[in-house]
Amino acid sequence: MTSPTSGSGGQGDLGAVVVDPRFRARRIAVRKGAGRRRLNRLVVLVLVAVLALTAVIVLKSPILDVDEVAVTGARAVDAEAVIEATGVQTGSALLLVDLDAVQRAVEALPWVEEASVARDLPGALSIDIIERTPAAIVAADDGASVLVDPDGHVLGSADPAAFPASVPAIPTFVRVVATDAPPAPGGRVDASLLEAIALAERLRGDPANVVAAVHLEPTLRLELAGGGIVDFGDADGVDGKVDAFRTIHARVDQACLELLDLRVPTRPVLTRDEPCS
Repeated sequence: MTSPTSGSGGQGDLGAVVVDPRFRARRIAVRKGAGRRRLNRLVVLVLVAVLALTAVIVLKSPILDVDEVAVTGARAVDAEAVIEATGVQTGSALLLVDLDAVQRAVEALPWVEEASVARDLPGALSIDIIERTPAAIVAADDGASVLVDPDGHVLGSADPAAFPASVPAIPTFVRVVATDAPPAPGGRVDASLLEAIALAERLRGDPANVVAAVHLEPTLRLELAGGGIVDFGDADGVDGKVDAFRTIHARVDQACLELLDLRVPTRPVLTRDEPCS
């Protein structure tokens, strides 16, 4: 008898491999997905390379070089000093200029209170500055004197030869007498001088050329150009004291004035030298 499992026909049936069409479709889809991912990566790499090359071309293009550094708002400070402080050279790549660094460098100049920096395409770097306002002269015992703003920032020497032409003449500023030598331009005087600086600024030019100096010790005092002292005491109610001083100066004879006590401005006390008493 012939076994039902014997013969070539039976072996052929056992050797045949039947693949589920769903598995076959899945393998094809996986291969296609992998191919698409490789293509996408290649496209991304090409785009990155193109963008990088474009950026290099743009940055190095002479069209976007710094052709000019334009400064506005400079009166006391020299525009060339502002340009030099930026460190930006003509021909530099405009898009690579660090605007924050330029702003900090310009604001480090003694006369500059605030600066704004912007790119003005295609080839200009624009800098607009706001300058500090001078308020008084701080003079030390050793003769050194500097011009300061209301916050005590040292703007520069009070030497008339070094004074900016755009700023009113030095004699219009009242001196504040300090015991210590003032710092260099760009520095700041001791905070203890700020009340005296504020008083000197209030008295500048009104009355004109009457106040020779403001002193801090032993109290807040005015030294008058014509001789005599005005005692303000402390800085409390200083506006009323200034008004009282101006009124008395305008209405009362200043001859032989020794001391005008304005510590209580509503009750001024005037003392004259003996020859006039």
